[in-house]
Amino acid sequence: MTGPKPYGLHVISGELTDKDLDRIASVTHRFLTFKDAAELQNLKQVYDLPDGGYFIIQDMGGIFRVIADKQVKHEVELVRDGLVKMFIPMFFSGVITRSMLRGGQKVALKLTEQCRSRLSKTLGFEVAKTQVLERFTIEAHHSFIEFSNMLSNSSALKTQYAGQNPGWYSGSMAKLMQFVGGYGRQDFENLPDTPVERVRFDLPEFLSKTLWSKYKSVRLPAYSGLPHSDGAFRFDYKWKKTHAVAFDNQNKPWLIEVSDKVWAMPLPIIPLTANPMFHEYVADKLGDEEILEVLETFGAMPSGECFPENREDFNAWVRAGVIIPVCDVADFHQKSSFYDACGWSFNTRGNNAYNTAYHYDETTGLIYSSTYKLNLALSSSEKYYGLDEVVLGRDLPKQDRETLTRYLSSFIGSIDNTSVRGQALLFKLRHVAHSEILNRADQSSTRAETEINYWDMYEAPAIATHSGNVNQVYGGYLFHPAPYKAQPQIKFPNYILDFCQSFDFTPLQPDWSVRCDTIMFAYYEGDNIKVVKYFYDGAQFYKNVDSNYENPMIVGRWYRNSTEGMSTLAGHFYITDMDERAELAPTVTQTTIEGRDAGYDSQPFFSFDNFFWRPGTLWRNRYYTHLTKTTVTSGTYKDVAVVIPMYQRNSSLYAVREGYRSKSYSESLQLYSVQDPYIYRYWTHDPIFAWRGGLEVMKGSPSPKEGDPVWVEIEIYGPSETNDFADDGPWIQGLPADYTWLVHPKSNEWLHSGGGGAPKVNTYATGYSIPPKEDGGRLYWDTTELVTVRLTRPDDKYFLPSPDEYGFTMYRDGCKVFMGQTIYANISEQDEQKAPGVRKIFGHTSLVDHQAAYHFIGVIHE
Repeated sequence: MTGPKPYGLHVISGELTDKDLDRIASVTHRFLTFKDAAELQNLKQVYDLPDGGYFIIQDMGGIFRVIADKQVKHEVELVRDGLVKMFIPMFFSGVITRSMLRGGQKVALKLTEQCRSRLSKTLGFEVAKTQVLERFTIEAHHSFIEFSNMLSNSSALKTQYAGQNPGWYSGSMAKLMQFVGGYGRQDFENLPDTPVERVRFDLPEFLSKTLWSKYKSVRLPAYSGLPHSDGAFRFDYKWKKTHAVAFDNQNKPWLIEVSDKVWAMPLPIIPLTANPMFHEYVADKLGDEEILEVLETFGAMPSGECFPENREDFNAWVRAGVIIPVCDVADFHQKSSFYDACGWSFNTRGNNAYNTAYHYDETTGLIYSSTYKLNLALSSSEKYYGLDEVVLGRDLPKQDRETLTRYLSSFIGSIDNTSVRGQALLFKLRHVAHSEILNRADQSSTRAETEINYWDMYEAPAIATHSGNVNQVYGGYLFHPAPYKAQPQIKFPNYILDFCQSFDFTPLQPDWSVRCDTIMFAYYEGDNIKVVKYFYDGAQFYKNVDSNYENPMIVGRWYRNSTEGMSTLAGHFYITDMDERAELAPTVTQTTIEGRDAGYDSQPFFSFDNFFWRPGTLWRNRYYTHLTKTTVTSGTYKDVAVVIPMYQRNSSLYAVREGYRSKSYSESLQLYSVQDPYIYRYWTHDPIFAWRGGLEVMKGSPSPKEGDPVWVEIEIYGPSETNDFADDGPWIQGLPADYTWLVHPKSNEWLHSGGGGAPKVNTYATGYSIPPKEDGGRLYWDTTELVTVRLTRPDDKYFLPSPDEYGFTMYRDGCKVFMGQTIYANISEQDEQKAPGVRKIFGHTSLVDHQAAYHFIGVIHE
């Protein structure tokens, strides 16, 4: 008979009766007797409990324990021991409509229709679209003092949804932040005892049992697989520490941290939701598009957990091979941030990221801005989802198996599986090869504490091989000679001070100047990299005349732009999708000429060679008009400013202000002509008026008498570049031709010259002065695409310091839907086409009235 052996008893749900306990004690004794008699190293059996439920007895790897489950549905105590739990949290989708609370208020939210359907099916009754819930009354985590009530001037309770917006993050992390914001608190025992407050995700019994049989012994890599009980966000977004999501070569998501190094660990998830059976259940049975969106994006429902906060716990998982150092961050942190909230901006896959930093040059005292790029190449891991319980290798000799069993049994029961250090150690012992453990077993101490410390400090190989690098890819100076109050304006969000703060270009030392064309801000919009560049060139120059004048100018369009005085470059900022910089001069003259064809003379001209001469010449003209418009502008100015809005890491506002001090305008219409290259020689005879000279050809018959007839005998063609416009070919056919009708139509009247007939054109010249223009400008918003906010002058605060010398500041904010098929964003600029208070929007959602920067949660499908 085998003697009694101590074991751990874990009850999943329900409370064991006396009969149940007696049954477990009896069966445990028989279980051990059978195992020893059969000389089995590992054994696991499942039995029924007499008063309902079941229990599992297992003795494997030196660990002897009993797990009982009464299968009673009640509030499960979720022990964070590193093992998978039979728990899937419910998430809400919609928008937070009240995040600042007064007088015992709760957070208010409006739900999507898909979320209402999901909750209604789970709870068995129709759930209202608007909800007021204690579940989402969550203050910001202590890591984010900027969002806490400690720094708030308001008497209201400030929840995390008031400030920690997903828009502070980038790439797929912004999606994840929006999604996990829909979990809320998980300390159900402290929530009101109502169905909606305590709702969780239920699975059909068959699916639940099937999944549990697969996952119940899986130990997770550096996370618990449960949302934080307090519901508070843990992911950082700042310049000093940025969290992100990146995908490996098998499309598995990893959680990334950029801090003292670049670190990677498997993205914490709800383990059961990674199983294909769960995916099939959601697609085929639930048809829940919101859950499917999450599963398609991340492969499972993220739990919202982050890297361990405590550095000792963090290092324990590094030694376990789960948290993997990818690369250093070069000299990035030796410099300064343009603003604290400027974390790394990642693309959708997370394999690339950009950020900027600056420092003061030691020699000149000038500001130097550097742009850094992070490249990641992540590899897949067989241990990505965790490690199942280790069965001592049957390929090992019996003696080795026994040695391993005795050795692990000597200390494994002393490991605290509720501590992070203990969980990392237990994972490591599953991760490390048996040969390594056997090597230690041969030289081990008999003290459990010694072995625990040994394996705690043991550095296991990384569960995956990742590579990456951080490099400075661009750099340039930032300089402007003006004092702070007159400098070009780029403003960055300062959440603590609650305004957008101007950057100061003032160098540490005077008397230095440098040309600048430098990136100050870089961000990904999806997978497109965008930059904001600062430009300064103090040089003055004479601008060349810009003209397309030509010779000749007859019919067509021409322009001529000329300047007086020295020109300068205005507009100190430009972005990837918009460049409003311009060359400005004290006076600019702009002239346009439009030439139009006006046709030929209504009849040809004629003229005798001289008085009393018989020969003469016929010709005609082709006419054209010139409409000339001239504008003379003096005192032109242009300012360009940039604002990075609050809650928007990956967006910018681009403002333009322009005008002039004086302007005049003149306009004239003139008629001009070009002679046809075809001219004709004629002759006639009159005894009194035309009796001298002659032509080389005089074949006309009958011979003229008294000026009748008049014969056109010779065609002369004299083309040139100038008269090409008038050349339409010969215009008198069949020489000699009788032109008496033109030259001598009346027998009693003699004309020495005549003919012609220009078109009737009312020529004129006019001009006037134009009042000064002080309201020119435009405002653009770079979000999902470049949006024109207004085509009139933006608020002057864009172009003034914030704060100014009187303490006045500027504030702009915005929001966006990151997770879901709905496309929506807004910015705190009045939509000129809508009622007062309605913001400029991109896309649409029916959840909001477009009057604030909203915090969306879950998945937004509309």
